[in-house]
Amino acid sequence: MPASVFVVPASQLADATHLHTVADAIAAAGSGGLVTIEPGASPDPTQPVTVTQDSITIQGDPNVPATSLPQEQLSMDGSGITLTNLNLGSLSLDSVSSGDTVSKCLIVNLSEFARNSSFTQNTITGSANVQPHVFVFPANGNVLISDNNFSSEAQFLLTITSCTGVTVTGNTFLGGNVASIQVADAGTSSGPITVANNTISNDTIATAAPVDGIHVIQDASGGTFVRILNNAVSTDGTGLGVNVATDGDHFNVLVQGNDFHNDLVGVQINGDGTSAGHFDLGGGSLGSLGGNNFRGFSTSDGTIGVAIVLANAPQATVVAQQSIVGSALPVSSTGFVDTSNSLNTSQAFVQTLYNEVLGRTGALAELDPWVQLLNTQGQAAVSNGIFHSPEALGRIVDSFYLRFLGRQSDAAGRAGWIGFLQNGGTEEQLETQFLTSPEYISHINTDFVQSLYLNILGRPGSPEELAGWNNNIQNFGGLASVANAFVTSVENRANTVQSDFQTFLHRGSSATETASLANSSLNLLSLEQLVLSSPEFFGNG
Repeated sequence: MPASVFVVPASQLADATHLHTVADAIAAAGSGGLVTIEPGASPDPTQPVTVTQDSITIQGDPNVPATSLPQEQLSMDGSGITLTNLNLGSLSLDSVSSGDTVSKCLIVNLSEFARNSSFTQNTITGSANVQPHVFVFPANGNVLISDNNFSSEAQFLLTITSCTGVTVTGNTFLGGNVASIQVADAGTSSGPITVANNTISNDTIATAAPVDGIHVIQDASGGTFVRILNNAVSTDGTGLGVNVATDGDHFNVLVQGNDFHNDLVGVQINGDGTSAGHFDLGGGSLGSLGGNNFRGFSTSDGTIGVAIVLANAPQATVVAQQSIVGSALPVSSTGFVDTSNSLNTSQAFVQTLYNEVLGRTGALAELDPWVQLLNTQGQAAVSNGIFHSPEALGRIVDSFYLRFLGRQSDAAGRAGWIGFLQNGGTEEQLETQFLTSPEYISHINTDFVQSLYLNILGRPGSPEELAGWNNNIQNFGGLASVANAFVTSVENRANTVQSDFQTFLHRGSSATETASLANSSLNLLSLEQLVLSSPEFFGNG
């Protein structure tokens, strides 16, 4: 029968449900059981520990952060396994198994992944000499990789090889000495690889060689189909946003709604000597809506980069219509790159709002009514309409569920909070409601005030700061008043201003800009809309 057991410190006596090693605890829990690792326990003497039991759950004590737990190495050899809040030096998941879930773990090196599985809200740090995230999938992978933070100086932060049906969405990638994401010989029309709504940045990695944001390669006889949608890719003016190498007819890549600000090259396509396969940046045979943002190109010395490079493909035609461009769309080509029908300045403004605020690309039929509103009522009316739409507000609500409650939103709660914002509720009020909810209180694994420092201000509170709040919570008016004080603090507002400038204007805010806006009377949603209504966003968003 499945059992609930604990891995406890060696100083605590062992019994049937309190064991000193993860291996013993797994054996005692059995298939369908629960293993909880307590702080103070020792790492297993023999690692990695192989898990063969199906449907077992292995978790770190939910009341402490993963960093407080012993670092284990696990090798999965069963199906339906759940791992959460663990400190893992390495993790290997059997590619033959199915239905595994890995969430909220701190992981150094990860190899392979099971099919029909999800990998969410993890922090993956990697190491300089090992590829930290090598996902080798079987056919019909059906894997979700979402809302994780990847960072290291390994060659690749995430490698997807010889598989289909994988979605990579909402992640943050920082680093990679060759590329942040590599897709090799993967995907088909029935099971494409989808890379969408990720933030990819290489600007802190010290390397003399150009670094790719997303690298796609096809050199096998099978087919490849990769969809690259609405990612923000920045290589600090030294690297390539998307770099692809194709064998010709087997190659299918759809690129839509991506932001290539601050790249040396936006998209580079390396053909097979004659053709470049099917590569659609807008208006081509694969159905791309275009909307790729090729504004703001510059190298590290301030000269202009190249938006699209087509090399080694004299007989190829690449379609890149309905793009967002500056004064020109610089192209280097051995074949033909069709850059006709670029969006006009009004369409580009609306499309940029779709990309940034809605996280998707709009068809021309969607953009045109907003363009008409722009012509009659101006930029602020359009940004306000899109920014306060149920779709946009829903994304804000979804982010709060994930950020504060660690889960996806439920339909009823999501609809209720969208209505709250539509009827005049502020982001600050919504955050305070989340931060004082029973679910948040039960979810956090640290002192309430410390959780506010971490989740609102993005830093730990000092002992003096924590004592000042904790000794006077009732004097401050209780938990709701304390949470509201953090949410409305100048520090949080300044952080928000800096984030809005970096996200929407692709630059940091000056000290004067930050101070002026942070000390203004505008609420957080109004601060964001102010940036979206600015002439700078219109011209270089």
